[in-house]
Amino acid sequence: MMKFEIYILQKKSQDPKMYQEAMGEYLKRLGAYAKVSVVYKKNAKQVEKILKEPGEHYHILPGRDSITSPGLAQLINESSVQGISKFHFYIGDLESEEAKPFHISSFTQSGSLAGTIILEQIYRAYRILNHQPYHK
Repeated sequence: MMKFEIYILQKKSQDPKMYQEAMGEYLKRLGAYAKVSVVYKKNAKQVEKILKEPGEHYHILPGRDSITSPGLAQLINESSVQGISKFHFYIGDLESEEAKPFHISSFTQSGSLAGTIILEQIYRAYRILNHQPYHK
């Protein structure tokens, strides 16, 4: 089973309740497809060891060439075929060459909003991979 770890580099207490609830809902839905967790870290120093772990490492940043939902589904599928079973996503100030840039929008977003969006997109990707409508 694929595993996704999303690291939000901010204090959890900075999250508005609506984002916590939305992330909770997507975490519940994703349980049928993959192991997914959201971890809050106060700063980039707290993720230095994690950056050395096996798997794919992506830093979510604003950018014009953002990935589409079908594109993410394809990335997950291709990674699975290659034997990659873990994705790490980092949201926030991260000065690391080990994490590849990953664009979900050209807009700058708060950590909690970006976390909600990436969870929603992972959910959509699995719905696409399983030939299910993703408007549920």
